[in-house]
Amino acid sequence: MTISNIEEDCNKGFTLIELIIVIAGLAALGAFTFPNILASLKLNKIEEAKAIMNGYAADCLGKYRISTDPVEFIEKSTPDELDNIKLQTLGYQIDGNKNKCSHLAIKPLDEKEKDYYSFDFRMTSEGKILKTATPSSNPRFLNSCRGWAGKNCGLSEAQIAEFARLAALAKAKSQCLSSYLSWLGAASSGENVSWDNDNESCTRKVFAFEGIPVNSLEAVDQALKTKYGRACLDWRASKIKSKRISSNGKSETKDPECGGVPYWFHSGNEFTSQTEWTAFDNQVKQQKCISDRSNALKTKKQGQYRYGPSPGPDPCGKVVWLCNGSEYNSLSSYKTTSCGKPPPKPPKPKPKPVPPRCKNFKRNRYCQPEYTGWPYFAANSKQCKCP
Repeated sequence: MTISNIEEDCNKGFTLIELIIVIAGLAALGAFTFPNILASLKLNKIEEAKAIMNGYAADCLGKYRISTDPVEFIEKSTPDELDNIKLQTLGYQIDGNKNKCSHLAIKPLDEKEKDYYSFDFRMTSEGKILKTATPSSNPRFLNSCRGWAGKNCGLSEAQIAEFARLAALAKAKSQCLSSYLSWLGAASSGENVSWDNDNESCTRKVFAFEGIPVNSLEAVDQALKTKYGRACLDWRASKIKSKRISSNGKSETKDPECGGVPYWFHSGNEFTSQTEWTAFDNQVKQQKCISDRSNALKTKKQGQYRYGPSPGPDPCGKVVWLCNGSEYNSLSSYKTTSCGKPPPKPPKPKPKPVPPRCKNFKRNRYCQPEYTGWPYFAANSKQCKCP
């Protein structure tokens, strides 16, 4: 009896309804689990891409620490292991030309990808790493984005602009300091500029004597006097007394008495930087040109005029048109004035009045050029002209 029941159960199988229920259950289970599995796979690839980017950042920091010129390093250096092909296997690619240590960015390989997000890092000239990211539209990946960039996951336009400003500022500061250190390294003397933290510009005046920083120009003069005596001071005094103007703004010095310190002279003034000399020279030129303009208007010059005597700041070199003490900036405006209008055409001469005796005079029909050789029909004969 037991054997018979077993045999009967083995021959039963599954009914159609049972199969449909099983398939529906598997489909429902797949609907819940497959998207999660796919999202997990994508997250794993993103985490691997983040690990690669961290490696790039570490490589950049290592190179920065041994670099001798931070500015040149930041602008030109790239990570040794930078590999776009490897990133592509993870669904990423390098974002345009952002492939330097100064700014390295990657973005999804497929532009239509809704899960992957773009992320990057910036390295400042001070050796700091700043990470940023743009979150995707899928909230499941938000924590991954925050894991990379923290509060910088999702930047506003103002934040992006501020990061760009700070990056440009850091670059300018590094270039300024590098130039200053090079100036000191060349055992230079005199005045130069360094970085001004308050104004965020390369405008802070600095002084040195033979590569050693000092506090002021007076300290430079004292060091010169101590080392070389009064020879440099006397030479400078003679330039000032003669009201010399340095040719084309080129510096002058007296070796070795002035220790290589450059000086600029202009109309009884002495300058220790070309910037100050140029500013004073422009001021002198501008005053001369303003005076020339005033004189041209006062004397009522007319026609096209160029303010001088030499090129320089406005109004120097400006071309205008003058008329009766007024200035016009264009030829078309000048032509509307009394000075610019063309002179009137001279009036046609009035014909001489015909004498009464000639009112009824008629020329002979033979008064033609071919008959003028005949005395009777000459041009001035009574037959051809009223007496």
